[in-house]
Amino acid sequence: MPRPSAPKISKACVPCRARKIKCDAATVGVPCSSCVSRETSGDCVLLARKRRTLSKSSKCRGAGLSCHQRRPYTDHTVGEAETTESDEGNSRLSQLADESFSTHIQRWNPPLQLDDIDNEYLAQKGVFDLPPPQYMDIIIKAYFDHVYPFAPILNRTDFIRSYRSEECSLFLLHAICTAASNSVPIEVIHGCGYADRSAAHTAFFSKAKLFHDFQCQGGSLSMLQGSMILGAIILDHPSDRDFQYWFHNSVRRASRLGVHNVNARPRDEASRKLYRRIWWSLHNRDIFHFFVNTQNLRLLVTAPPIEPLTEDDWETEDSQEVSDLLSPTTHQQKVSLIAHCELAQIFGDVTSAITSRSSQDLQSLIQPLDSWRTSLPARIKSDDASLDGEMYYCEALTTSYRFECIMCRLLRRGRWPVRDETVREWAKERFRAATLELDSILKRVLMDDTIRKMPTTFITTITALLALHIESALDASESDLIRSMARISIQYTMLALNQIQDTPAIKRALPAFEMVLSKKKLYPAPVGDNAQTEVSQDNTVSESIEAATQPTSSFAVEENEMLPFLRGDFSGFEFFDRWQMEQLDFTGIY
Repeated sequence: MPRPSAPKISKACVPCRARKIKCDAATVGVPCSSCVSRETSGDCVLLARKRRTLSKSSKCRGAGLSCHQRRPYTDHTVGEAETTESDEGNSRLSQLADESFSTHIQRWNPPLQLDDIDNEYLAQKGVFDLPPPQYMDIIIKAYFDHVYPFAPILNRTDFIRSYRSEECSLFLLHAICTAASNSVPIEVIHGCGYADRSAAHTAFFSKAKLFHDFQCQGGSLSMLQGSMILGAIILDHPSDRDFQYWFHNSVRRASRLGVHNVNARPRDEASRKLYRRIWWSLHNRDIFHFFVNTQNLRLLVTAPPIEPLTEDDWETEDSQEVSDLLSPTTHQQKVSLIAHCELAQIFGDVTSAITSRSSQDLQSLIQPLDSWRTSLPARIKSDDASLDGEMYYCEALTTSYRFECIMCRLLRRGRWPVRDETVREWAKERFRAATLELDSILKRVLMDDTIRKMPTTFITTITALLALHIESALDASESDLIRSMARISIQYTMLALNQIQDTPAIKRALPAFEMVLSKKKLYPAPVGDNAQTEVSQDNTVSESIEAATQPTSSFAVEENEMLPFLRGDFSGFEFFDRWQMEQLDFTGIY
């Protein structure tokens, strides 16, 4: 009697199968060489192919497409699905049907184009699992209230319809969950089964990444939109899929869709408006990516120009249809994005003139920026002086001063081909004025207790500002007064970071900054884990200010005694990439 055959082992690991690349796992074992090189060893697994039974195959042939067109799995349909699956499937679904578990999960359809091995792998990773409906609604609303206004890359009404009908791309949903996890109450995070925001952030991001790798959810547009959302995500740990990866991926997908090509645009008005908002959002990020790391190449510098964005480029929505999940789009939200587009254009023109060694006068090139700032309050702030208007105004103004700090720092340090001492002195004065403005905005936000309502672009500017203050405090060429002022500013900046220390990006940044500041004696001690201990924080800041104004030998730090990254470039903040601890590239991201 012949021995029963062993289950057939897949020749390639699951990640290599998804990427359709050669895999040597069958010969060298797991992890394979490809997964090791991509630093994804944890995902490298070989799965045994499941053999289809005759009865199951016969059922599928007899029923045609019906056995593949199942209703989405939800809490109410798990029990029905158990009767149609194999014994192994019954075991899995019976676990999902457990009452204590089903109250914490919502399941959608597995992708039809994947085989059993891939579906089993994805199911083991939990990628078909969504938060319970009541929490999922809160997450969706938080995304549209706090994240979407700064990158309106979805048709909100169409998305809500697909979400309610459970036809939405899971890749897009997990990307939205990742972005919104910083904005929902912590009770929602716990209700979804996660210990803290970082755990939820990482889990949602990993699920979205898996869907992207398998290319199994959503069409070209939803894949572009999900990639753009992930392009503004900062994890609390290094990853090979960082913000630059997702930005490059977004540009590639937008190019294939012809987002910037007027002739390739969809014919309906709503789609044309959506494509224009997507293109301008990508254009803004292209400028931002250049400024956070000036070694980056601008990807859209040669793209054909399109007409400026206007308030008419937002769809007219039926507020009654989606009022429970969507707040009305305000005038301030529209003007904020338009203002960012104008700002990107201004700095794009200035940097192009500088790097091309143009003979144009730099002070005349910067004049549009001054005019832009002068007109901003009247454009964004409304008569009712609402909190939203002030928030959008502060965020736009903060971004402009952040760009100016980086540009002027590069000029004064000779990083760009400008050797005129007059220009360097002018850049030095503009740099100091810009940092003072950023300090003033940060203190106002702290006093108003609105820092948790600010977007990620504002939050990461705080870490960038702290890096600039550290550099000024350790710069032996600066006067004692300037270095003392920088040390004082460090205290308030650290105080701000402690208010938001549970945010994944800040959770990653804060320990690194504390170590640097402690080593350089620029900060006495961590403020503490509890962000609500205002009295102790105020005392710490007061003591720090008194210490900062006293002469100290730490001001005379020699260049060869500084930490390695202090010899790098603080403007682009790629210096953390060279630091021996980790690839801490968080300070330059949105």
